[in-house]
Amino acid sequence: MNVLNKIETVAPFPKLSEVLFERRESTFNSLAALPSNIDAIDAAVMFSAGLHPFVALVGPSGWGKTHLLKAVANRICMDVYVMPEPISVSEYLSNPPKGESSGHLLLDDVQEAMGRSRLKMNLRMNLERRVRCGKPTLLAFTGPRPSRAIRTFLPMSREWKIVTLPAAEPVERVLLLHQMAAGEDLSLSPRLSKLIAEQMHGNGRTMSGALKRLRLSGTNWLDSSSSLRALGLLDPFFSDNGSWDLKLKILRVAESAAPQFSKVCVADLTLYTLLHEAGLSEVDVARVMGIEPSEAYLRATRFRAEIQTSESSRAAMRQFIELVLESLTKD
Repeated sequence: MNVLNKIETVAPFPKLSEVLFERRESTFNSLAALPSNIDAIDAAVMFSAGLHPFVALVGPSGWGKTHLLKAVANRICMDVYVMPEPISVSEYLSNPPKGESSGHLLLDDVQEAMGRSRLKMNLRMNLERRVRCGKPTLLAFTGPRPSRAIRTFLPMSREWKIVTLPAAEPVERVLLLHQMAAGEDLSLSPRLSKLIAEQMHGNGRTMSGALKRLRLSGTNWLDSSSSLRALGLLDPFFSDNGSWDLKLKILRVAESAAPQFSKVCVADLTLYTLLHEAGLSEVDVARVMGIEPSEAYLRATRFRAEIQTSESSRAAMRQFIELVLESLTKD
């Protein structure tokens, strides 16, 4: 194979989204090795080294199966200079890639064929031929855990190494978030990291989307003010958490801490925090405060002018933000 063909195989033309977010290559080094996923990573490494020719990954959506398939493809490419592109089961069955019979097969979303008898039969026949010929095959199924249906579906099941790639445990989500943030060149404060990892429901893709949104607005989120601003930017990502409402949480802090802020108007301080520090919607803030949006804007603007001329007001603002973050972290 000449150099030009090698480059065309290894580096396909990037998608617009990949350019916008500075596409990063999926490799084993870019995976966060956690206690819950280490078996799956080990199995994938062994597969790419030719030591486990038949591997099935099973796990819920959004926790790294596709990333692991791409990491395997990149690792194999280092040895044979041809990247076996991971493909979906529907694409594989509708248009089998040329030359796949002699190379590695990395098949994603295999569960889509399990409930359709014709596709299931065709896939099993193809897999059986591959196993009999010893052709390396890596499958990824979306599901909570390896089921009896998956085990009985795999031809010559004793030849297969079946491993689970589960959702990250709560304590692991912080470690995962740190590695994902490093990959996006983001610096997050410990409190912000803890809140995202513990309070943001969803899967790894949810956290990835949140970090990409942060990165569009900046890379440094270390101090208290920027941490609160980050939570405001990410407020929609917390929608699956029924106990999370940033507006109400800030209001509760204002109510309980009002005696500490006798030198400022607590209502205006709260409005300023909601609109200018957290950056929440003016309409939503006005609704929860029981006033018109125009009044919310004017009062928050007035308090911002007060902060610019009064050190005591600035100190009150800093103290209030600290109380808000402390309360959020304890919830």
